[in-house]
Amino acid sequence: MKHSVAASLATLAATAIARSNPHQCAALATDTQLQGKVLLPNTAAYNAEVDTYYSANAAQHAWCMVLPESTADVQATVKILAKDQCPFGIKAGGHSAWKGSNSIANGVTVDFGYMNTTSYNPDTGIASIQPGARWGSVYEFVDPYNVTVVGARTSVVGVGGFTTGGGYSFHSNSHGFACDNVVNWEIVLADSSVVNANASTNPDLWKAQKGGSGNLGFVTRIDQQTVEGTQLWGGFTSYNLSETDNVFNAYLDFVENTQENSPDQTIIALYYDYTGFSIRSILTNNEGIANAPAFDGFLALPNISSTLTVGPEAEIIPQFTGPTPLGLYANWFTGMATNSFEALSIINKLHPEYVAKMVAAAPTSNFSTLIEFQPVTNTMVQNSDKRGGNILGLEPIVADGPVLMWLVALTVDTEENQAVILPIAHEFVAAINQNLQEAGRFVNWAYLNYAWGNEKPYSHYGQANLDLLTAVSYKYDPNGVFQKLRQTGFKFS
Repeated sequence: MKHSVAASLATLAATAIARSNPHQCAALATDTQLQGKVLLPNTAAYNAEVDTYYSANAAQHAWCMVLPESTADVQATVKILAKDQCPFGIKAGGHSAWKGSNSIANGVTVDFGYMNTTSYNPDTGIASIQPGARWGSVYEFVDPYNVTVVGARTSVVGVGGFTTGGGYSFHSNSHGFACDNVVNWEIVLADSSVVNANASTNPDLWKAQKGGSGNLGFVTRIDQQTVEGTQLWGGFTSYNLSETDNVFNAYLDFVENTQENSPDQTIIALYYDYTGFSIRSILTNNEGIANAPAFDGFLALPNISSTLTVGPEAEIIPQFTGPTPLGLYANWFTGMATNSFEALSIINKLHPEYVAKMVAAAPTSNFSTLIEFQPVTNTMVQNSDKRGGNILGLEPIVADGPVLMWLVALTVDTEENQAVILPIAHEFVAAINQNLQEAGRFVNWAYLNYAWGNEKPYSHYGQANLDLLTAVSYKYDPNGVFQKLRQTGFKFS
């Protein structure tokens, strides 16, 4: 009797879906494995899931959403998507900002929000993390074991997209990127089979997935080698704008003198909002050592305020997360330059010029801009290589020394204000690249996890890495399901 009622309800659900669109959601909703895991438009559960996106730009309304709860659910999902040639998108934490990064309008969004657990094996020191987990929950889970993981610098970022796209971390100088610390990926391939990819089993897939993003299959579990200890020293330090040149020089000195396997890292940030312009640094030591000598240049500068403190990473990371109100229109752009005072100054001088244009275009808008400068160092790349390598193609980029990775983040209050401000942001980014090129300070590389939708990060990763991606894709997905049907994120082809 119960089965009969359930079957009837599933049939009614499928009928409702069929009426709302002519697509394959009905097949998903009536599949035995997926019943109750398909969300329909104009329902409370569907709308609540749309509201979880970090950027309103990314929150598209799919034909339906599938929220798998297990690897078997993912197998059932991809079997139907591939059979029916259904366009789909992939969402893990939903923290990418651009339209089309992690959701789809004309197709099905596969949302990993319910696959969000972490486990830990004390005998191997490996944390097994599902892709829908947020890094804050991972840090909290492993903290009692006195270990941490090479993960994001904010709590709300999802594990799946961050790790498969690379994963710049507070541990990157000492351990490489997050993807470099993955000892095994569990992946559901396009033919619905489940494979493990590691140094001895499917090693080509293991390496290609380290930066391969969503191009090769559905990653359903990430086994990452943990790092001993939980203590992190770090915080924000704010300075008067009159100290800008001194902050730049302290940053350059720090980066040029970064030691091999250093636990120390720094970021500097320029900021604008309705209160005006500001500058700050983010200094960290992932061994919990306060005021390490590497930071002497920063610590000697007078500051307005500082939150530098020591504590478990699970407690310190939320400080860097800050308030993350949802429903705003976030946009990210990225690029690279030589590690030089001139490059920093070029971007710093352009910033107020283009902010003034934005204010003039939308005088009532409550928008903000954030520009972050962070180094890519030789020790980061060396630590990647010693762990099996990745496909980011950074070896030639740092051949002559560390480089400067920059991020421009624009956050706007309404869609109407964004319509007039965003084109100016594009002009700003174009001016940065043009001025860097004219000054001989431009470096041709873009980080996937920060890139705008048209920046084509894979074009910067080098032919050998593109060849590997192409070969691995053809080997494990010969019909090109994740190149043809997957409509979200960056493709290498």
